[in-house]
Amino acid sequence: MVRHFFLTFCLLIAGLSVQAQGRISVQSTDSTVTRVRKASVVRPILSPYSVAVRGGLTQFFGELNGQDMKAMVGISVMKQVRPALSLGVDFTAGRLGGEKKDFFNSYFVTEYNTIELLARWDLTEQFNRYLTSNRFHAGIYGGLGLMIFSANAYDLSTDKLVRFSNSAVSARNPLFFRFGPPSGPLGINKTHERIIPLGVMFDYRITDHWRLGLDYRFYMVRSDKVDATSGRRLINPEEADSYSDTPNDKFGFLSVGLSYRFRYNPRDRDKDGVPDERDRCPDIPGSASFFGCPDRDGDGIPDYVDQCPDAPGAAATRGCPDTDGDGVLDRYDECPTVAGTVNGCPDRDGDGVKDDLDSCPDTPGLPRFGGCPDTDGDGIPDQVDFCPTIPGTYTNGGCPDTDGDGVHDGIDQCPDQPGPKYNKGCPVVPIKVQ
Repeated sequence: MVRHFFLTFCLLIAGLSVQAQGRISVQSTDSTVTRVRKASVVRPILSPYSVAVRGGLTQFFGELNGQDMKAMVGISVMKQVRPALSLGVDFTAGRLGGEKKDFFNSYFVTEYNTIELLARWDLTEQFNRYLTSNRFHAGIYGGLGLMIFSANAYDLSTDKLVRFSNSAVSARNPLFFRFGPPSGPLGINKTHERIIPLGVMFDYRITDHWRLGLDYRFYMVRSDKVDATSGRRLINPEEADSYSDTPNDKFGFLSVGLSYRFRYNPRDRDKDGVPDERDRCPDIPGSASFFGCPDRDGDGIPDYVDQCPDAPGAAATRGCPDTDGDGVLDRYDECPTVAGTVNGCPDRDGDGVKDDLDSCPDTPGLPRFGGCPDTDGDGIPDQVDFCPTIPGTYTNGGCPDTDGDGVHDGIDQCPDQPGPKYNKGCPVVPIKVQ
């Protein structure tokens, strides 16, 4: 029986492991946490704590192993520390029974209590390929515990008590000391021993809070006293063929259980429907979409990242408006309603001088000349330069004076010969008197 149990156990793990391909995200209904974010008021959310009650039948493996399955009940408190891992404390109370006619001619009844520390591994949650909630769950668990029990063996014919837990004829004999000395002095009926519980579980999720489960648990006990019967005779241990060669007893149970997962109302100081543990603005009412922070201007950008929280804007401009769409925020745009490139204002000729300050808005020029050009580069803008294509001086109106007579070439009719201005720059020819 024990061998069959472990074989089934190993095959179950191997079968589930083959399917462990990693999870694939799919569209599904929201989890409890997500639903809370969408809610207008805080709703109770699932707690990591759960409690379970169970009842079932026990099964004994030892010297008196003719089965007499008796009842057990149990309660456990678990905490989910990871999606697939839970830790908890379990308490069980029950009875064990069995008999053997050959040689022993005895039956026994043992009342026991166990307290155990368990770690449970939810295989369905661990190896589920999809991020969806499953109704059926399979898992395994194990741990350490203490068994407190009182065993009594009776004669099959007379029902007379013949042995009990720590009687001289039921305590573990010296042949088995390699497994550790028995607990408790001789003559004490109620005793205790360490146990190792192992088990498999199958759960069906009825609702988010309730689960119905089937549980098989197997105990390895560090004792041969659970049935008040030693595995070998003290007088002549060489006659082992006539006895059970089991230095430690074992037992298990099959039970049906019902578990309830608690829920609680998370704290929400600002009453905005977002719990404080996920609220980035726990003292200011806000929207669940923005983790509890407000969006005063309603532009879809929460105030804590909105550089203009009172004026609607686009995400590209960090929540600030840009009315003319020229990429310059209105608060920096000198022409907020007209698209432009110079501080947000238009510049038709592209010379870097906005049109309303450009004296030559259709001709590229220099900012120092009010946006007008200086073609000959003499420092005099073309619109006041009498010779816009020939460099000159300011005193000559932007024109050169080749002959140096003080009359610039623009009006000098004799640019290569000096002459007075009144004579248009030409030399005066003397008139000979006859």
